[in-house]
Order: sequence, then structure tokens, then C-alpha cells
Amino acid sequence: MPRMADKQLEGRILDAAYQLWSRGGEHALTMRAVALAAETTTPTLYERFRDKHDLIVFLRARARERMFNALREARSTAEACRLGLEFALANRNEYLLLTSDWAERFARKEAMPSYEYLKEKLAEDHGGAPSDYAQLGLAIVAQVHGTAMLMLGEGVEAQIAKEFKDACLGACKALIESAPKSAGGTVKG
Repeated sequence: MPRMADKQLEGRILDAAYQLWSRGGEHALTMRAVALAAETTTPTLYERFRDKHDLIVFLRARARERMFNALREARSTAEACRLGLEFALANRNEYLLLTSDWAERFARKEAMPSYEYLKEKLAEDHGGAPSDYAQLGLAIVAQVHGTAMLMLGEGVEAQIAKEFKDACLGACKALIESAPKSAGGTVKG
């Protein structure tokens, strides 16, 4: 009698890989560790994923989805900035994973749900179309990402972290407020 395929195996593999990455980053993600955590064999894992890079592509997509879901709770652009920074700080390895190819994906004009959502929030706050806020959205992303990277560094003391966070959110607020109210017109800049 032929062996039945485990329909939940791919989900277990991705869940196990995601947990390993979230806890220990790339160094914790080995094909053998994933197979062990997913309660399967390494050859079975290789039947579904060519290599570690192939598995990371799936993990990046999941991390992007988790960040987007965190941002969707925002009622304003300023709140989206705060939630984005908090996601980065609470999910260090996931954040590093999802941002490691951000500029490359942006250049290829791939779907960027969190960035699109930020532009939508700006349009809600100021009027106009989300596409009117491409440059302002990039400035905000750069501000939040730069701060997140500083705060995720080694040995950042609590007081310094608070100062970074407050400065970042203050700068985001200033950027947001600098956008002219637009009744459908284009925002430059």
C-alpha cells in the first residue's frame, strides 16, 4: 500500500523554519534543524525546497505579511510609524529578514503592501491619491528603518532607545505634518 502524503507537512516546515529564524536568525536556520523541528527528514525537506535560500523566500513573504498585519491596526499615518517601529523592535530577526531585500524589491516595482498602506494612510490624512505620496512615504520609511536599525544594534541602553524612538516618531510627525492638505492635487516632494 502506498504511503499517504502528509498534507500538513509544508505548513509544519514553514512554521518550524519561521520559529527558528525568529529565535536565532539565519544562523539558526539549517535544513537539518528545520527538518528536525518539523518532525520530518532532511531529504523530505529537500523535496519541497531546493535549498535554504528557497526556504528564506517563503519566510520573507510570511514576515512581510506579519508586518503588514501589524500596520493595518493604525488609524493614522503617525500611528503606522509607531506600529512599524514597534514591530521591528519586537521582531528583530523577522524585521531584518523582511527588510534585507526591500530596496531590491522596490527597484523591481514588486508589491510592497506596507509601503502602499503607508501611502494610503497619507492620502487619508491629507487628501489626494496614494501615488501622490511616494516620496514622502519613502522619507518616512527611511526614518523608521534607520531608527530601527540603530535600536537593534548591540548594547543600546534603555534611555538611549527611548530618545531614538521619541526622535524618530517626532521626525515622522513633522514629515507627515509637512505634507500640504490636498483635495486631490499632487503632493510634491
